[in-house]
Amino acid sequence: MAITLDPKDTSNRIHELVWGGFHADQDIEWIITEEYLDPEELNLEDFAWVTAETARACAEKQAAEESWPEHTEFDRLEAVFAQLRADHIIALHKAGNTLSEGHEDVQEIWQEAGRFDSGIRGCCFYHSQDVEGAVHSGQLYLAFSGGMIREPEQREANTLVVGQRITELLQAAGFATEWDGSINERIKVNLGQWRKRGFSV
Repeated sequence: MAITLDPKDTSNRIHELVWGGFHADQDIEWIITEEYLDPEELNLEDFAWVTAETARACAEKQAAEESWPEHTEFDRLEAVFAQLRADHIIALHKAGNTLSEGHEDVQEIWQEAGRFDSGIRGCCFYHSQDVEGAVHSGQLYLAFSGGMIREPEQREANTLVVGQRITELLQAAGFATEWDGSINERIKVNLGQWRKRGFSV
């Protein structure tokens, strides 16, 4: 019996999940077989192939991590996000799978904090598809907003201030950025590489 899945496509997806660093090694095989693929369409050879390919990818990344610097690009990015949070700007890693889902995550935090009386100045986030892009290209796109203010004009002005603060902190952390200064344009960050250490459970 031969495998029925697409090995190239599935291997690429495993690579994105492993090198993305947001899932424990023990969970990736389940994500692939239960969420990415249809388990009812897989045969025993498919499951065995996924097990072996996931183990190979995880071992490859673990070996690579041994030569990584103490503070990677992701660690520097998290330091920027920590400063944004200190500035009362919601900063989220891997918020949902799309821009709309990311904004939903932000809205949930904002509401829990007390909405307009929360003191939150804005938000900054990227979603899971952005992680996949960063794994391959080393470039990350950040969405941002200053939508925690009632008045539209003031909200737009505040969004620009938030965008400027984000780029300022990123550049201070040594990252090259691209942004046209528009509230409708996401901030492009050149990380060089996406290096986020994994974890186990």
